[in-house]
Amino acid sequence: MSTTARWVIVTAPTDRGDDPRDQVVGALAALRNRYPDTVFRTAVLGGSGPAVTGVLDEAAAAGATEVVVVSAQTVLDRKIDSWFRRVIGHWLREHSGEQIPDVRIANPLSDTTNYADLLDAAVSSPTTPARTTTAPLTSPAWDEVPGFGRHVLVCRGPRCSARGGPETAQALDAALEARGLGDDDVLVTQTGCLFPCSQAPVVVVHPDNAWYAQLHADRVERLVDQHLVAGRPVTEWHGARRTSAILEP
Repeated sequence: MSTTARWVIVTAPTDRGDDPRDQVVGALAALRNRYPDTVFRTAVLGGSGPAVTGVLDEAAAAGATEVVVVSAQTVLDRKIDSWFRRVIGHWLREHSGEQIPDVRIANPLSDTTNYADLLDAAVSSPTTPARTTTAPLTSPAWDEVPGFGRHVLVCRGPRCSARGGPETAQALDAALEARGLGDDDVLVTQTGCLFPCSQAPVVVVHPDNAWYAQLHADRVERLVDQHLVAGRPVTEWHGARRTSAILEP
């Protein structure tokens, strides 16, 4: 089986974005034509979609010798840049001692010398008039809170996304679908950072105020059956939490 030695991973431009594949499909197709011996993939730092760490796993499993990771953030955000580097560093530490690719980080797109040319081209090219006929911000479908019994928040912040969040979210969707539970039974929301990052992946169930720590995919089936169906929180999986004088009786 042939191996493609070089991979390039393009990440979404924010820490709460979706997989940018559809938005950059044209650019990646052009690059594949220019560099037929390179695999181009997309990923997210946080949010919905394949995590950077998951795609790095795929590259390593495929036998890649070099992986270049580039953030699609065109205007430098130092917070995102910091998370970007920390997530990749975490992956390297997790695979210390293994045979893994040489992982390189590309310069931010905003640092390239032709960024001004890109802006110039955007504002100098033909433009499209703004319209009042776009879809409105309100709709009858959004008038009421859904009739769910429980609201499950699955953290997809950068750390949770790097430590099992994507797999947990996928397992939860599959388990609920297998039991015929829809949004009017259990409403699932993938969120940004929920704060106790060291407990990743974090999952919260409301209105029970149950915060689960290290809720990896292999724990999802029991969570669904015991808590979401039978109504009995799995208390031994609750994460440590700070007491609140406001909430104390």
